[in-house]
Amino acid sequence: MAKEVRFSRLVWLALGLAILASCQLNPSGSIPQAVQVAGVVGGTETKPTLLGKPLDLQGTSLTKEGEPYGGSVLPGMVVVAQGTDQGNTLRLQSLEVQVELKGPIAALDVNAGTLTVLGQQVLTDANTRIYEKVGGSYRTLLLADLAIGDVVEVQGTTTETGILATYIERHPRGNNEVELEGRATNLDEPAKHFTLNGYTVDYGQAHVVGTPREGAWVEVKGTLSGTLIQATKVVFKTSGNNQFGASRRVELEGPILGLDPTQKTFQLLGYTVDYSAANVVGTLVDGAYVEAKGQVDANDPTLFHAQLVKVKYPKSYPAKAEAKGTVSAIDHQGNTFSLGSLGFYVDANTVLKRDDPDGPIAFTDIQVGDYVEVQYDPTRTDADMRYYAVKVEVKTSQDGEGMEEWEGPVSHLDATSYTFQLLGYTVTTTEATRFEWRDQAYSRADFFALLQNGDRVEVKGTLSGTTIAAEKVELKGR
Repeated sequence: MAKEVRFSRLVWLALGLAILASCQLNPSGSIPQAVQVAGVVGGTETKPTLLGKPLDLQGTSLTKEGEPYGGSVLPGMVVVAQGTDQGNTLRLQSLEVQVELKGPIAALDVNAGTLTVLGQQVLTDANTRIYEKVGGSYRTLLLADLAIGDVVEVQGTTTETGILATYIERHPRGNNEVELEGRATNLDEPAKHFTLNGYTVDYGQAHVVGTPREGAWVEVKGTLSGTLIQATKVVFKTSGNNQFGASRRVELEGPILGLDPTQKTFQLLGYTVDYSAANVVGTLVDGAYVEAKGQVDANDPTLFHAQLVKVKYPKSYPAKAEAKGTVSAIDHQGNTFSLGSLGFYVDANTVLKRDDPDGPIAFTDIQVGDYVEVQYDPTRTDADMRYYAVKVEVKTSQDGEGMEEWEGPVSHLDATSYTFQLLGYTVTTTEATRFEWRDQAYSRADFFALLQNGDRVEVKGTLSGTTIAAEKVELKGR
């Protein structure tokens, strides 16, 4: 039986999806058209995009799960937005951030790229963005930076068996506020209790939307104490007419799960997508990132009838390490490239993209001198000991302070001269260099006392020949 996804939210979603008067993009200078969009945010932290177009958020009403939101709109977030298509940009009047799950990590498998939160399995791949807010800004993390007990918020595509995450944010520990969804079992209406993913939910003091029903798909917000969730809001889902005409054009964009080649359906951002009558471009597999155009069913707001499904990015694999730097060598025929001393290879499952304009690229589009961010798996190598790149993103800009930026593993550490090698470059430091680890500032001597070969660092500074004069060194992981 298909999952009954968030009905009330989907009604709003249906009214706030990518409704386009035609399949053609507005040419620059034409009359702006009303546009309503749902999908995964792309681009960069300073220039977010939807459907490959930059977002104009000046004056936009921002909400998150129905509550006012004053944070950043970051790549990886699942959003619904309304505004006008200006041709080169989307000028938004409103934007809603959608959260699937929030709670403590109970299990973590970095090799498999999975974690368990509140009884639900969360899958990650090369398109999963992981963040942590530090002060007034966000920094990116790897799955290996997370730990059991960390409180995380998850956004992405949900099925009965789990979530393929596009966005994970680590929150400070001690935060016992949780969000989750699933099927209510063992419902006890007199006691106002039910079981959800192995947790007991007490909804006696909660704001309840819908009719409590055994087996209903339910969304819960509340506080966690052991295996008891004291709910503050519970929404019991039902299906019904969305009062949304079937003639409307709709566009969805994001990762798919639950592919059923026999029924020709898959799950995407809360919808069951029926692609039986669609023109499919590319190979559909669980984990593929697609664009789907079609219509929402007039009677079932959870059902989407696709007319076109296009694979934008292939199924990819979880990232276990990260490097940033300038491409120093590339072999387009051999599918290999280098960042200084680090060599990489790509295959058909490697995600290749550019951040501005946001979208997929071919390997032949990457050139020597391009600044790239590479997510890779150091446990997978070719015969020449090059690492497997799960994602290569060409970045159009580096640090906002005007400095160049590199990231990778430390080698040839010299704690006497306060130098080390990074991507084949020699990194030099001075007393004026800023050193940081776990949001704490360190003196040069103290930092080099804890630094080890193999540690993952981010260096900002200036390059002269083969030497980087570091202005900032941050220990990112070990």
